[in-house]
Amino acid sequence: MHWTKKILLVAGLASFLLGACQGQNSTAKDSDQPAPPSSEETHLVQAGQTKPDDIFVDAAWAKDQIDQDQTVKVLEAGYGDAAYKKGHLPGAQLMDTMAIETEESDWNLLADDDLVKAFLAKGVTKDTPLFVYGEDVNAASRVAFAAYYLGVEDVHIIDGGKAAWEKVGFELTEETPQVAAAEDFGGNYPGRPEVYLKTSDDLLAAQASQPDLVVASVRSWPEFIGETSGYDYIDKAGEIKGAVWAKASETAADVNYLTNEDGTIRDPQAVFADWEEWGISKDKPVTFYCGTGWRNTTAFFVAKQAGWDDISVQDGGWYEWNLNHQKDASKYPVQLGDPRGNDVEILD
Repeated sequence: MHWTKKILLVAGLASFLLGACQGQNSTAKDSDQPAPPSSEETHLVQAGQTKPDDIFVDAAWAKDQIDQDQTVKVLEAGYGDAAYKKGHLPGAQLMDTMAIETEESDWNLLADDDLVKAFLAKGVTKDTPLFVYGEDVNAASRVAFAAYYLGVEDVHIIDGGKAAWEKVGFELTEETPQVAAAEDFGGNYPGRPEVYLKTSDDLLAAQASQPDLVVASVRSWPEFIGETSGYDYIDKAGEIKGAVWAKASETAADVNYLTNEDGTIRDPQAVFADWEEWGISKDKPVTFYCGTGWRNTTAFFVAKQAGWDDISVQDGGWYEWNLNHQKDASKYPVQLGDPRGNDVEILD
């Protein structure tokens, strides 16, 4: 599939900007539209203040660890190899996201055994210190989350990726490293099953066992209210019934409310305040979802680093829920519009 897999349908965005509804009724008023992301630069990761258990880490700290520990593995995450071929961190291997998810898997992560094989091929085991980065923070988070879920003990994402690496004076290379594959993961997997709800049925089961579970959509506002599906290969717009809005994405191709213009992660406290208005808070169980499982992993790791414990990723997202809704609407109901309004439409 073309790289536009993760890109917002341009026509849908244009329709939103013009106030059109793409054939869907919307309950949102102009005053309900969220303000664009702030241009003020704030940082979750402060230079020189990285801690060993942080997920998002400073580029300089990452280089020190990579230089000092020969067991470290570095992965550049991306959909295809175009960015990798333009230059990458020394020693970095490419982890194409197609190695951990495919259309045949409904863009959910592959089966655990297949995920382990993908990481073993890169020399990554349970005890391997792992650094992941990418030109797209969501791709990096996606790959990092797969490793984290499996139980890799020491997983980090280099904040700001290659741009941050170069900004502090470190060089890139076009040389492809020769790295021996690992033979054994070194422990049972998945090591962190509690962070992952793979399918729509897994979500329904989690809701049955945890009635207070908050189902938080990190999709853009036009996606959330049903203005657009966000994807050129998803024809229907809407959300999982009962979902609330976790402000993160401006379009289906970003997490602009979570990142600065240079791609580094913002201090999330302002966004957390917005989340709380929707009932999303660190004292509740929360599962994050998006369209096909990229953006929610970034939101997950931002919240995790900020001390949120009872959180998970719902992988099926809108893509799988919509497919199931078309087969059994009563089991997988859909909401259209702003659920805070009286005229939200429920399709069941």
